This record gives sequence, C-alpha cells and structure tokens, in this order.
Amino acid sequence: MEDGRMVPLLQYVVCLAVTEAVNDVCDANGLPILDIKIKWPNDLYLNGLKVGGILCTSTYRSKKFNVTAGIGLNVDNEKPSTCLNVVLQELSSVPCKLQREEILAAFFKRFEIFFDVLLTQGFRALEEAYYKAWLHSGQRIVIQEKDDTQLVENVSVTVQGLTSSGYLLAVGEDNHLYELHPDGNSFDFFKGLVRRKLV
Repeated sequence: MEDGRMVPLLQYVVCLAVTEAVNDVCDANGLPILDIKIKWPNDLYLNGLKVGGILCTSTYRSKKFNVTAGIGLNVDNEKPSTCLNVVLQELSSVPCKLQREEILAAFFKRFEIFFDVLLTQGFRALEEAYYKAWLHSGQRIVIQEKDDTQLVENVSVTVQGLTSSGYLLAVGEDNHLYELHPDGNSFDFFKGLVRRKLV
C-alpha cells in the first residue's frame, strides 16, 4: 500500500471479509447464516463469545507499506468457549460442518473485492457493510480521565462510528464529537481509551 492513511483501515477490511466469507460459505451450502460480529478494533464474536481475531502489522520500504494480516478463526475447537461449527450445529437440524479451506477461499475472494474498493473509493464505500457487522453503534461507554489535579473523572460517551483515521467516533453528553483511541496501556481497548475533541 502507498497511502499510509489507509493502512490502519486495512484491519477493518480484513474483519469484514472474514465475516462475509463465513456467510458466503454458509449460503453456498444451504446452511444457516452465522451472525459473526466485529468488536472494535479487531476481534470477531459469535453469540457474545470471541471466535476470532485479526492482527495486522506493517513495514515501510521503497515508499510502500507492506502489510501482513494474521487471522485467527475458531472453526472447530469448542473449548474453552465455542467455535463456528458448534454454533452451526445448534442452528441446523441436519449434520453440517464448515471446512477451513472453503472459508479461506471465500475470504480471499471477498478480500480482493474489498481491498480494491478501499484503494479506489476509500473506506466510506465499505462502511455500511462494516457497521452491519460490528457491535458498537449506539453503545454507551464510560471513559476514566484524569484532570489537572490527577483526580479521575468518569466521562460517558456514545459510540457513533469510526473517524476517517480509523478510531472510534463518539458523542459526549456535552453534544461534542470525540475521537477515542487506545492509551497504549491496556489490553482491553474499552478500558484504556483516551478522548480527543473534534472541531
């Protein structure tokens, strides 16, 4: 990739391609659709339990970003929580099983299309599909902020979507728009968010 502003958005494209690929395989085999949801920024959930995650890393060389995407998707292992095939068996009266190879092939087909859209039209062209699959529209979260005297204040905001840079867009109780980004100190993104007021 050449445009560095697009690089952070690639993990969202990968997440979307995975959710759509699983649905494509289910649909092609006459199976019930699995309602996999995206938890910002890079986790996949099914029935409230984590079934996957995406991690993208990049290097910069010769005026280009080389991005590697690692995708973990629990297709068969029902422990310690759940997997795609267990949920699918609960939804279907006939024996059925997703195959990793089918999901992988469907992923590359979807990803190729979505990646082309990202590069030619930007992420806005994918937002509607992305927001259908994500968990956070209208979600109220509480951020703990320190004031000048180091006192912690709980600030409530409501998630609206994503900013152009890929962070969470939220509206505060003061009706101002804020960009929420990780503070770099927490593994749970929602516990370590910092807000920046948008003009």
